[in-house]
Amino acid sequence: METTSNTQTKPKLYIKRKPTEKQLEAIRAKRDELKLLSIGIKALVKEGKYNTINEGLIELYAEAGYTNLKTLHQWNEINMSVKKGEHALLLWGSPKKEDKKEETTVSEDGEKKETFYPLCFVFSENQVQPMVAR
Repeated sequence: METTSNTQTKPKLYIKRKPTEKQLEAIRAKRDELKLLSIGIKALVKEGKYNTINEGLIELYAEAGYTNLKTLHQWNEINMSVKKGEHALLLWGSPKKEDKKEETTVSEDGEKKETFYPLCFVFSENQVQPMVAR
């Protein structure tokens, strides 16, 4: 007679926690940094040199030696991990679907609200290495 074990491997569940105030401050600082980088590129987009601000940011990063940009998840899918001590490069993410309805919306008090673009954290091929089996 065969017996089955009740110790099946359960998938890990990740609980999304609220960021701490320190984490929120770091994100705000990164957003401000990206806004500063984007100011000059925005003028070049208007002139027609770039189609998007992200296109200009990618070229800026390429000039500094950062090419082949992917998110952490994309690198992990191809068995690559970020090297210890490396910091992400910043791009603008796509607004959520509900935010794409209008470029600007009017708030209850009559002021225009800009569309919120989240940050996208990417790494270049110079910042990753093959994953090591544990």
